Amino acid sequence: MKPHGYGGKVLRIDLTAGTLVEEPTEKYAKDWVGGRGINEWILFNELDPECGALDPKNIFTIGVGSLVGTLSPFCSRVSIDTKNAFTGGVGSANCGGHFGAEMKYAGYDNLVFTGRSEKPVYLWLCDSKVELRDASHLWGLTTWGTEKRIRTDERDNEVRVIGIGQAGENLVRSACVMSDRAKAAGGSGVGAVMGSKNLKAIAARGSLPITVAEPERFIKAVDAARAKVETFPKAKLYREDGYYGVESYYGSPAWEAGFRPVRNGQDGYWEPEKIKKVAGDTIKKYREKILACYGCPVGCMPWMNIPDGPYAIKGEGWWNNSSNSFCTRVDVDEPEPAIKAHLLTNQYGLDGDNASVVIAWAFEAYEKGLLTKEDTNGLELTWGNHDAMLALIHKLAHREGFGDFLADGVKAASEKLGKGSEDFALHIKGQDTVDGVRISKGWGFGIVTSPAAGRHLRGATHSFNPEKFRSWDDVAYKVHMQEQFKGVLDITGTCLYNNGLLSWETNITPKSAEYIAELASALTGMDLNYKRFTLIGKRLHNLEKAINTIHGGFTRKDDYPPKRFWEEPVKSGPYKGDHIDHKAWERTLDEYYALHGWDPKTGLQTRKGLEELGLSVVVDRLEAAGILK
Repeated sequence: MKPHGYGGKVLRIDLTAGTLVEEPTEKYAKDWVGGRGINEWILFNELDPECGALDPKNIFTIGVGSLVGTLSPFCSRVSIDTKNAFTGGVGSANCGGHFGAEMKYAGYDNLVFTGRSEKPVYLWLCDSKVELRDASHLWGLTTWGTEKRIRTDERDNEVRVIGIGQAGENLVRSACVMSDRAKAAGGSGVGAVMGSKNLKAIAARGSLPITVAEPERFIKAVDAARAKVETFPKAKLYREDGYYGVESYYGSPAWEAGFRPVRNGQDGYWEPEKIKKVAGDTIKKYREKILACYGCPVGCMPWMNIPDGPYAIKGEGWWNNSSNSFCTRVDVDEPEPAIKAHLLTNQYGLDGDNASVVIAWAFEAYEKGLLTKEDTNGLELTWGNHDAMLALIHKLAHREGFGDFLADGVKAASEKLGKGSEDFALHIKGQDTVDGVRISKGWGFGIVTSPAAGRHLRGATHSFNPEKFRSWDDVAYKVHMQEQFKGVLDITGTCLYNNGLLSWETNITPKSAEYIAELASALTGMDLNYKRFTLIGKRLHNLEKAINTIHGGFTRKDDYPPKRFWEEPVKSGPYKGDHIDHKAWERTLDEYYALHGWDPKTGLQTRKGLEELGLSVVVDRLEAAGILK
């Protein structure tokens, strides 16, 4: 009998041999609950440190959180974990949508892919029936085209698809995995890993039940959570204007807090007249409606429509990061080409966050005379040239011409070009990094120390109070707690953004975890209280730390921001002169390592710290490799 709350099975797919083997989810759920937890445990135990990210021996996992597919609000998230195509360490991405619930209804909680298929294939899941199918007719299609074709073939518009576009097929390092045509599992090059296996997509359709351990208690917890949502002042606003419309209106402090690097991070401040042209309230005219993921009672993602003109396009998606990637970073203040850029990356299966980093680097190299029109296939990479930006997105996704030069990321491109271009290549541990880190100290510190390298959803903390977000006070503690909270969210499949409507908190506390703990306990029958959840979150973070050490060789020397952010202050605006205080950074690193029980000099894990978490197996692996303090 399958455990309460689960699809019940982990499916292992050997793409080289074409074999499919099932095992019970129960084998892993007791210790790691679900989603990212089970994924990372499998990777830690089975992934060969000697294999490269794009080698057939790499393992590619997809995991659904334990609360996904139930009445629990905001629970739709899918975790994708593998070896990072940029860093060689932890590769981890996450997306929402409807695929996760459908995969669970088909009977599966986690998928584990190994090997490489000789020809393009996709995996079909339907009510415990699985099949590897020929995907030759899908190869070369966009993510949108792939979903449409599979649904047409199945004569079923309720089939849910997750997969790659041309960027993943062409092994572009910034390729992502797309769900429902708009939900991107970005970062880590997960789309390139999927493409390297000749795996085009996974399609799911299911009708199997998910049982509940304590139905009355569970329904009571669901009702309480949903009632809480309705008391939050922003819930109505999100439904009307989406996350971007509410949080990035003209005059919002989010525009001045340094999240959005300007002109490849040369500055952290963008001129108000430019902000006004692309702010949430300004681009409202392109926003037709707000859509929601499975189980979300609010919604946050806009359906955008540019009805005519040279940038005519329509589709789901425009996010806070979009204005970072396609506006401030390349100095584009025209909304229509920026919106088109975002929707194009969705179609091509490009992570706009990563892709825009290497594109902005190229713009700056052109500005400095290190690249010429001859190098860029005739494109004039001048700041604000949105047509050149759109052309580069296409070239990058297809590894066409100059796009091939950029396709392995900003570190590789800067090393090929040289000429001092490495000094303004914005990467952390080798992965192109998304955000500015100089002004908001907790935000920056969490991004730099994240196991997934340079991503802001794995520990970064923020407040919109300038006195707080510019301060180093308690940064180490807040980041340490936020890491644990994100672990709780990813093992249950809960959305980080809208979960804030339940807790009104940004960091894990008994208040912010109590709804998830009650829902998960009633659903599964396991005692998943606040203390247990916190422990699992900390164990998961330490598991990923060990993967980074074993596979990436990372130590304290790698927990620093890019050279530009380390050495250059913000040049203009209300926070002109804000910079990273080197002494404060070192002190905070010491405090952060102490909270984890890591060695302050090297950043390596210690026997004592790991044994206190019950991770003796990690102790054994690190000791055998000679990297345990």
